[in-house]
Amino acid sequence: MSSWFRKGRKKALFFDMNNTLVDRRQCFHAGFIEVLSQFTARWEADSITEIGTPEDALLAYKAEWSKRRKQPVREPLSSDELRFVCLRKALEPYPLKVSEAFSRAFFQQVEMAEEGYVTLFPHVLETLEKLSGTYRLAIISNGRRDRLESNLARLGLDRFVPRERLFSSERDGPRKPHPDIFHSAMRAVGIRPQEGVMIGNSWKQDIVGAVDSGMDAVWIHPAGAKKIAQRKLGRGQVVIIRAFHQLQTIL
Repeated sequence: MSSWFRKGRKKALFFDMNNTLVDRRQCFHAGFIEVLSQFTARWEADSITEIGTPEDALLAYKAEWSKRRKQPVREPLSSDELRFVCLRKALEPYPLKVSEAFSRAFFQQVEMAEEGYVTLFPHVLETLEKLSGTYRLAIISNGRRDRLESNLARLGLDRFVPRERLFSSERDGPRKPHPDIFHSAMRAVGIRPQEGVMIGNSWKQDIVGAVDSGMDAVWIHPAGAKKIAQRKLGRGQVVIIRAFHQLQTIL
């Protein structure tokens, strides 16, 4: 066992799915552009030139999302409310009435379109293949169960993670970061907390949640320092890496 973790020999690795294994942001970007392009395809070319391309609208949406997420507010918007506000801002140049109903319908179409663009981050399959020789691999996700199962098979992840080791908040417990879903997954896999490591991209949901349940964790943080780092969190140990393939170095 690598010296990165001080407690005993690890037996199981738990992964977040979206934005840890699956590049869900790129899926969303492609789906957004596809759906908006279906609207603009009906319009005259001159109109498109005046209002901008779907790619321009996506950039405006992302900029508004980033701005609002950084603003301190007393009553934070829900995810649906935030998406509506950002979509309304992004589509201001368009001859569209962006109501809450329009926003819901738009993002439902985006969600369906995303499935055609689902892709893994670089080096995921080869890294999982190597790790599966030493550890039991599992997934703990807040995502929709049907989508998780579909992606598991479509992307070839079921070679390493059988469905009985796919744990979703929709079926197996409260949403991360609540410790109960981590405890439920550990019981099903048959390990004690000190024998598991949680790997994810979300500090709050994946890392804090795992440490609160008694596990150590690996935070995949692309914007972090170039060197692999380590920090203490409560009684847990957290290793910070920039890219998925670095798991082969620390585990």
